[in-house]
Amino acid sequence: MQCILEFEIPMADDSGEWTSAEARVERARGLFQSGKLDEAAMELRRALATEPDRGDWHHNLAVTLDALGRHPEALAAYERAIELLPNHVHALIGAAQGSIRAGQPDRCVRFCERVSKIDSNLEPGYSLRIMALGMLTRFEDAESIYFLAQQYLKEMPLCLVEMANVLAQQGKFERSIWCYREAISQNPKLPAVKTRLGIVLLRAGQLESAHQVLMQALREQPGDSGTLLALGRTLEGLGRLVEAEEKYRRIIELEPANHAAHIRLGDIALRAGRLDEARAAYSLVITLGVSDTPVRLRLVEALSRLGLRNEAGRHLEELFGRGNIAANSPVVEDVSIALGAAGTSLECGRPAVAVRILAAAVNRHPNDERLVRRLARAQFESGDRVGGRRSARRALALNRNCLETLHNIALDALTQQAMPREMRRASAAISRGIKVNPSDHGLRRIRLRIFGIRIQNALHSMSTTSNWTANQIRVAINSIALQLRRR
Repeated sequence: MQCILEFEIPMADDSGEWTSAEARVERARGLFQSGKLDEAAMELRRALATEPDRGDWHHNLAVTLDALGRHPEALAAYERAIELLPNHVHALIGAAQGSIRAGQPDRCVRFCERVSKIDSNLEPGYSLRIMALGMLTRFEDAESIYFLAQQYLKEMPLCLVEMANVLAQQGKFERSIWCYREAISQNPKLPAVKTRLGIVLLRAGQLESAHQVLMQALREQPGDSGTLLALGRTLEGLGRLVEAEEKYRRIIELEPANHAAHIRLGDIALRAGRLDEARAAYSLVITLGVSDTPVRLRLVEALSRLGLRNEAGRHLEELFGRGNIAANSPVVEDVSIALGAAGTSLECGRPAVAVRILAAAVNRHPNDERLVRRLARAQFESGDRVGGRRSARRALALNRNCLETLHNIALDALTQQAMPREMRRASAAISRGIKVNPSDHGLRRIRLRIFGIRIQNALHSMSTTSNWTANQIRVAINSIALQLRRR
């Protein structure tokens, strides 16, 4: 809800001092209506310098500053208006909106409570409170306010929209869709609601319905980039990639620096194997100032697939080569992203980077066997044999029949082939793996290598304790090796 300007012109006193201030306020109204907002704000400040205790003028200044986008100053002006006029509902609503913009939803709730006590029939007193409670993840309280609003309001499209947003935030898509549709039926002219409905339909997997709703929204707002972006994503889901690209390119025509559209074009190119095009798209996004982790990882993948592993490795080092990886980092929160980033790090010859990524991901998802297993491999490749063994044992505790882990244990043991204990450890891992999958050729090859090592050790022992010549020993070794290969 947009707050309104209020102008009340009091009677002038005998000195005429008030008349000048009133004239400035009246002039500010004309400037505001003609779009000269800076001049309007200046006139209001001059009027308030003469009479600083006029709450309605502070409110007018707040509305003007909001229109200028100077929201922190506007919030301060709303608060001053409320100090002078505690029951000024428009100032309270403006302060509630300002609190939302300032990231202070708890203050918004308090302002809205005061609005509803003054006038229980004002919808913003409920709708803004639902929004703020959703931001605070107090979902049950938000729903309680929604039901409270129903007791006082016959129609409540703003409350329906905010309740739909809260439900979508919780993943309750069917109820969210109903609320959006009901809001549209009560007020078809609400801005951007059809686009929001289309996005929730997309998230719910109802692609055809999302397509229909978004096409209707686009007809009503032909150049809206948010609608075009949602429509492009829907077309991607329907497999209509050429049409999706057209929508993204249309966004770029309207907004050349729209990084979301460039990212989507890069994603389509990456999936289609147009790697140079994907690389160019992601590089442009980073040039535009968007250097968040997901975009950098997409660029790394494109570079790696292009064979530019050194360049990809440099990006990985910049992302993860120093400092701690935050627990809320996208590469840690999403298991598939962590596995992909670690795999690319290994391909680029950066096993230490892979270890850092996977260790952070394992801390976030301690029971994900895939992460622990891959961590063991990365530790072995980075030379951390102690850590690799520890992670391998942890992976086997999660899945005792994991063939990849058994492979890694056996290969690690082979690096210490002169030690009988290590040979026994390798043999035990191989035996367990072959029981799981008797046709595993990799394990069978490792077993042959172990047989060969044991025979060579035995023949070496024979050469030191018998009269065999070196030539006889070589012939025996070659014969045994031939037999082992035939196995």
